[in-house]
Amino acid sequence: MIKIITDSSSNITVEEAKALGVSLMPLTINFGTEEYLDGIDIGCEEFYKKMQDSKEFPHTSQLTEEQVETACKEAFSQGFDEVLLLPLASALSGSYERCKAVAGRMENVYAYDCKCTTVMLKLCVTEALKAAAAGASVNEICAMLDGLRPKLKIYACLNTLENLRKGGRLSTVTAIIGSVLNIKPVITFALDGKVEMISKQFGMNKSISWVAAKTDKSKIDFTKPVYLIYTQNDKNADILASKIGLEYSEKSNICPVIGTHIGVDAAGIVFAEK
Repeated sequence: MIKIITDSSSNITVEEAKALGVSLMPLTINFGTEEYLDGIDIGCEEFYKKMQDSKEFPHTSQLTEEQVETACKEAFSQGFDEVLLLPLASALSGSYERCKAVAGRMENVYAYDCKCTTVMLKLCVTEALKAAAAGASVNEICAMLDGLRPKLKIYACLNTLENLRKGGRLSTVTAIIGSVLNIKPVITFALDGKVEMISKQFGMNKSISWVAAKTDKSKIDFTKPVYLIYTQNDKNADILASKIGLEYSEKSNICPVIGTHIGVDAAGIVFAEK
């Protein structure tokens, strides 16, 4: 039997993980000296309120090798023969390298780079679980993910540039100019897992309209989940859904460890193409 292990950036909650039979490794969020385990010590509602109220900007920490090794040992103690680790993209965090290091010294442990995070990673995990349940080997699951990942699409409109600035991913000058001009960027994940800005629109409404126009319903594979995503407030996600005019499988508030970097009132869509 194969145990699938992922991290909290997948937007899989503790309750969902138990129902799915997947192990979840929580990433860490720090507000100054205060430390929280994502999804365990702090949830979405509490996190976004604290991020707005706190004088300390939150920072995230990657998985530790000890954390990964403990999760693997627990899986083996439960009777699983093999472990497949599916952490967030190596381009976004050192967590994959930690998983890879553990896989290098533990027998029957494998690490795969899904080159994504948030509900894109959740979709990869759920497809891997289905394949494992159907009797696929680790190699077959990884080959399936190789074919799936290029079909996955995410378009997310950011309502603020402040989090990118505070997190050191955007210069202060660029953030100020963007704020003054009311620029709302649209981001995606490139095939290598890096965040890519694919559009800059003047105002959130134009940004949402751009994503709606970019989303071709005829190309969506509706046999797989279609996710609406948002941070803190789902009003912009609802506007996006109405502009696209489609039924979605789930509307998800983005987990704290990812919300740290994109800020509140973001909205987007994640789906697989045929």
